[in-house]
Amino acid sequence: MTRLLLTLALAGATTAGAFAQTVPPPIPPPGRPTANLILDAMLATARAASVNPGAAQSASLDTSVAVQRYNAGDINSARFAAIQALIEANRLPQTTIPLLQSTIPQTSYLQTQPFPIAGGSVAAIDANAFVAQARGALAACRSRNSPNTAAASQRLAAAERDAKSGRYQDVRAEARTAVDLCAAAQQDVNGQR
Repeated sequence: MTRLLLTLALAGATTAGAFAQTVPPPIPPPGRPTANLILDAMLATARAASVNPGAAQSASLDTSVAVQRYNAGDINSARFAAIQALIEANRLPQTTIPLLQSTIPQTSYLQTQPFPIAGGSVAAIDANAFVAQARGALAACRSRNSPNTAAASQRLAAAERDAKSGRYQDVRAEARTAVDLCAAAQQDVNGQR
């Protein structure tokens, strides 16, 4: 039995010796500026472990050096190592900047605009052409003293009002009616020339 107890005691002593070799040096007590700086470096190292493992590893080495120097009484070296640990722990991880793809369709640098229309729009120019044709037909009615001159004149006035108000379909209908009323007179004028 004593032999068993002696073996256990020996095993415990060797295990304790092995644990003593892997245990880090004691942490300095808080309250002094250098000790607080070392504790801040330890916290920053722990935070950096989740964000940037490479920086956390470098900071961990500097933190352990700071603790060893502090325990040895070398305050200036401990402070320097703690500051280095803080710098390493707060270093940003390297990121690759992705290549941005343009969402704008690539076209030629030479951009041409459509030719500007003097009348405003195609429908307005078309309506003005019908009004001009109705005016010509009304002039033919007047020159031949046609009985349809008054009716054609009213239709032309209505077409001009529609053109000013932008109702181009109505302009076309009114102007065609005026031209049709003066068609016989227009044929006489055209036949004389």
